[in-house]
Amino acid sequence: MHRLPKRQPLSNPVAVREVLKGLMKPLDWNNLGQRSRIRQVWEAVVPPEILPHTRLLEVRRRELWVEVSAGAWGQELQFLGPGILGELAKALGPGVIKELRLRVGSGK
Repeated sequence: MHRLPKRQPLSNPVAVREVLKGLMKPLDWNNLGQRSRIRQVWEAVVPPEILPHTRLLEVRRRELWVEVSAGAWGQELQFLGPGILGELAKALGPGVIKELRLRVGSGK
């Protein structure tokens, strides 16, 4: 039976954030922060009765792509779109997200 060598204990624990910094590029960190701010704004601005029927997908070419569980929820979000975009501009800076794009899907 082959035995693995005994692992040496770490002299000082390393924070997960430090480990991730070594694995992720600076651009990834910026993207992660932006996604977090987008989610915070989304959850604050979208009415609670609509929120469970949406799923944030991605930001592509300054467009925020969102999946909705049914077309009716997409219509509601279209009406709310200018307000959502305004709040995103406040949080992220003007022009970071220019459009809200909706796709009907499972909503999960």
